Amino acid sequence: MKKILAIAIASAFAAPAFAATANTDVYGKLNMSVNVFDDQAAGISDVGISSNASRIGFKGAEDLGGGLSAIWQLEQTVVLDEGSGSFATRNSFIGLKGGFGTVLVGRHDTPLKSVGRAVDLFSDSMADSRNVMIDSNGRPNNVAMYKSPSFSGLNFDALYSTGTATGNLSEPDDTDFYSMSATYKNGPVFLGLGYANGDGLSTSIDKAWRLGAGFTIADLKFVAQYDKNDSISGTSDSDAWMVGAAYKMGNVTLKANYMERDIDNTSVDPQQWTIGADYSLSKRSSVYATYAKGEYITVGSGAGTSDQVGSGVAGGDISVLSLGMIHTF
Repeated sequence: MKKILAIAIASAFAAPAFAATANTDVYGKLNMSVNVFDDQAAGISDVGISSNASRIGFKGAEDLGGGLSAIWQLEQTVVLDEGSGSFATRNSFIGLKGGFGTVLVGRHDTPLKSVGRAVDLFSDSMADSRNVMIDSNGRPNNVAMYKSPSFSGLNFDALYSTGTATGNLSEPDDTDFYSMSATYKNGPVFLGLGYANGDGLSTSIDKAWRLGAGFTIADLKFVAQYDKNDSISGTSDSDAWMVGAAYKMGNVTLKANYMERDIDNTSVDPQQWTIGADYSLSKRSSVYATYAKGEYITVGSGAGTSDQVGSGVAGGDISVLSLGMIHTF
């Protein structure tokens, strides 16, 4: 009898707490790989383990009536191989969603960055396209953002960051910037155009353009990306491009891409080619093998700063072979 009474009391206290969090979803992505590096410029060959942008997040929505919802999200990086991480380091915000679209404030990927993420076949890995392509201030602090509803597959996003520092009034007034994009998704077609401008965009970049495209024919997918960056000094403008393809055969997906960047008034022109294969174990789990080789790059730009290898400026080839596993929840 005492045991039944204890359970009843515990349930009574737990019920309100459960009701308050009933609209909360827990999600995440765990991406671990073993990597074999060969950095000819540094004369280093080694083996490492990386937690490639692994993350856990919490999100929810409350129906306010009249088609309006309050939304929120807290997402953070988890570094599985080193037992560390920080709270709300990824897209984290509060906002409103309705027929007008979505408005949010917090921390979020720029529309420019999102165009590139949509066409990267090796995103969040040692071979991420950001090894060569530029994502200046890709997830800034102090953000106000608007995301439009879909107009038959056409979407518009706009973001403004009041400043990149963690402070508020103490930071300089010239650290703000804005970013916009227009994307079109309809069946096998994806097209995206992104733009960013402002003093807070980068210490060296004044403004940036990005064009991304993807097209799928049956089991074959083609992607391409073009970036143009204007430097503040006007002497180190750069252009970068990437092309890639993926072919799905049952549970296996074979993929490859090539990219390079041309920087004015310098002989340091980063380039990288990558081949890989993914094998789907289930809807949530997969294993993969990737080999990337490049010059004047830092591999692991999608993995996290602690797992990056290479200086990005030294001559000589650098290569990495990654064997990994991904699980999403």
